[in-house]
Amino acid sequence: GWCPLSPAGAQTSQLTLDPPWTPVFLREKVTLTCHGSGAPGPTDWYIDRQLWRWEKSNPTRISSDHTGSHSYQCHSPGTKLSPPVTLSFSNDWLVLQVPTQALLEGDALRLRCRV
Repeated sequence: GWCPLSPAGAQTSQLTLDPPWTPVFLREKVTLTCHGSGAPGPTDWYIDRQLWRWEKSNPTRISSDHTGSHSYQCHSPGTKLSPPVTLSFSNDWLVLQVPTQALLEGDALRLRCRV
């Protein structure tokens, strides 16, 4: 499968995005940072559950020339694979953005409108 092996009981990697909003405009740069155990070694990145073979740096910057959504995950040494974070790219002139982090029932939801 696509899931890397991790030590039993290892903590889960956490993926954060800056800016932490979706959708973003085409060609807008987003920084992905994988937070893990701090163990030395390369970070593995996944796009739509497929290993992103050429990218190992942490943090890393992404952008897109094409509209659509993709799921991103990371695996830091000594940790389990992060939960997926979905990021959408839009070519609209006006977008209503929502936070990329998971929310629980009862959490306040901040929205952002961008032109």
